[in-house]
Amino acid sequence: MKSTIILFTSIFMLVATTLRAQDTFSIVAIDSITGEIGSAGASCVGSSSSYPHGAQILSDVIPGIGAIHTQAAWLALNQQHAHDWMMMGLPPQQIIDSLVAHDAQGNPTTRQYGIVDFNGGHPRSAAYTGINCSDYKNDTAHLNYSIQGNILMGQNILDSIQSRFLNTPGTLADRLMAALQGAKVVGADTRCAVHNTSSQSSFLRIGRMTNLPDSLYL
Repeated sequence: MKSTIILFTSIFMLVATTLRAQDTFSIVAIDSITGEIGSAGASCVGSSSSYPHGAQILSDVIPGIGAIHTQAAWLALNQQHAHDWMMMGLPPQQIIDSLVAHDAQGNPTTRQYGIVDFNGGHPRSAAYTGINCSDYKNDTAHLNYSIQGNILMGQNILDSIQSRFLNTPGTLADRLMAALQGAKVVGADTRCAVHNTSSQSSFLRIGRMTNLPDSLYL
């Protein structure tokens, strides 16, 4: 009986994790001049025992190397694999190809990824949106940034994030904050419409070249 309860609890937590991680918009970006690597995003996922840092759980910033976002049906093992492959020197598109080919649960169609790497001052990026992520979902990736989202109001949210990021002067932190503000629309993450807000948790993280992964500049 005890083992049955434990098994049921584990299955319930896995299902809950998948559902609660399904609603997110985010951006990863690199400043090729300063070498700063940034990660920002928001979600209708709030802080909980499963997600003690809310939406930040999807963010992996590796100073001097790159940044990875794993979202939609978030899975810790996929995120760890992506981290390991980046540390091995794989470029963003190859990391995503490997994530799709070797999904930890054999179902990459429910995942969404955004990856950038510094590449010696010549940034590269890649994005992936599984066909079974919840609508509206899409992504866009260009050289030094990748933007992605799911369960969104529409393409206008991603377009606004991109426009604010590209047209805001200042530091990488300034531009990433502006990108998040571009999605500050009630129901941007449609699940948050009932809360009369765009999201329930958000994050902005910047790593400088000399930072340690667990001690970022911002």
